[in-house]
Amino acid sequence: MNHLRVFLSITLFIISAYFLIDIVIYSFDWLLLLLSIIGFCTAHYLWPAKHNDEQTWYDIFEIVIELPFRAIAMFFRGIGKFFKNSDSSFDI
Repeated sequence: MNHLRVFLSITLFIISAYFLIDIVIYSFDWLLLLLSIIGFCTAHYLWPAKHNDEQTWYDIFEIVIELPFRAIAMFFRGIGKFFKNSDSSFDI
């Protein structure tokens, strides 16, 4: 069952990466951006939990799949922190 989850997670990651490449090469599209963000998040949550019998390539793929999710999460946490710490006035 873990192999199926790994396969689906890697497939979603590749499709989401293709959507981002398509955005850069051709033209910006909000739908593709939204689908790529959803795809990266789904790939992260679809990845199976750690097991002792895993091989080293599991760890390599896990790091690669977690990078976009961590970047997305850090971006939204930064926005939340910015608005949480700001007072009601806007200063430049």
